[in-house]
Amino acid sequence: MITTPVLILVLAFTTADYYGVPTGVIRGVVVNGSQGDKPLANAKVVLQAGTNGMLESVGETTTDREGKFRFEDVPIDPSVTFSAGAERDGIHYPAGRFQLNTTRTSADVRIRAFDSITTPSPLQALHHQIEMTVQNDVVIVKEALQIANRSNFTYVGETVGDAPLATLRLTIPPNFDRVTFGSEFFGRRFRVVEHQPVTDIPWPPGERELTFMYKIPLEESGGLLHRMLDLPTEDLTVRVLSAGGKKLHCNLVTAKQANDETVFIPQDKQLAAKFVIELQIGDPPIPWGKYARWGAVSTLALLIATTVGISQLRKRRALESRVTTTPARHLKVIRSVQETLPNAASNLSRHPSRRIR
Repeated sequence: MITTPVLILVLAFTTADYYGVPTGVIRGVVVNGSQGDKPLANAKVVLQAGTNGMLESVGETTTDREGKFRFEDVPIDPSVTFSAGAERDGIHYPAGRFQLNTTRTSADVRIRAFDSITTPSPLQALHHQIEMTVQNDVVIVKEALQIANRSNFTYVGETVGDAPLATLRLTIPPNFDRVTFGSEFFGRRFRVVEHQPVTDIPWPPGERELTFMYKIPLEESGGLLHRMLDLPTEDLTVRVLSAGGKKLHCNLVTAKQANDETVFIPQDKQLAAKFVIELQIGDPPIPWGKYARWGAVSTLALLIATTVGISQLRKRRALESRVTTTPARHLKVIRSVQETLPNAASNLSRHPSRRIR
C-alpha cells in the first residue's frame, strides 16, 4: 500500500514539468561484486522514496550494456529521502539513502549486486555472547551474534528434505518459551520448524548483528542446558548471572567467578559448528532409571547364582548318598554269602554224591 506522501511524490513525477516544480537527476551504475565489480547489464533498478523513514517504490528502469542507469525529472523536496537498488536472482541490493534539494539537484549512485550460492554456507560467527540469568525455576537467555559472510557471494541457503530454503537455524533448547528478536526485521523473517527458529534471509557479503532472547524452564531439563553452535565461532563467551549459590558445571573453562557472576570461555578460540555447550545449574537429579536398570541386572545375576548354587548342592547331596549307601548294600550281600557257605558245606558232607568232582 502506497502512503499518501509517496503517492503525492509519484504524481509529482508526472506533473513536475507542467507546474514548474524543480526537478533533479538520479544516475548510477550497477556492478557484479562476485565478478570483480564488472558492470552488470540488463539489471533491474528500483527507485524508492518516502518520508519518516518509510520508503516505497516510485520508479523502475534497466541498466544498459555498461551497467548504467538514469532517473530524470525527479521532483525535489527536502523532506523526501531516496534510495536506489538493483534486483538480482530475486534479491534486492539497496544503495545508501540520500536527498535532493535546490543546491544538490543530482545524485550519483553505485550499486553492488552479487551472484547467489546455496552450498556450502560461508557464514561464521565472529562473536557469540550468551548471557543466562537464573530466576527461580526459569533461565532467561540472551544471545548476541556478529555473523559475517566473508565470501563474494550471497548465501541463499539450501533445502533439507521437503523443507523450504533455510540460511540459518538456531539450535536452542527445544523446550524454549518464545523467542524475541532485537530487530523487527529478523522477527518477521524467522519461523519455528521442528522446535527450531529458522530463516531464509539471504546473506550478502558483509556483517550483521543478530540478537534474541528466550526462556528455559529448569525443572523440565533438570538444570542441564545444551546449546549447539549453529556456525563456526571465533569468539564465544557464556555468562551466568544470579545463580543463587547453585553449583555450576560446564564443559568450558571458568574465566571469572565473582559474586553472582560466572564467565565461561572455550579452551580453543575457534570452535566448529555443532559444538555443544553443556551447562549444569545446581546438582544433577538422581538418575533413578539408570540405577533401576543396574538393580534389575544385579537381581537377575543373584537369582542365577542362587539357582546354580542350589543345583550344585543337590548334586553333592545325591553323590554323598550314593557313597554312604553302597558299602552297606555290599556288606549285606557278603554276609548272606557267608551264611550260605556253611550250609552248603554241611549239605556236601551229608550227601557225598553231590560233591563236585
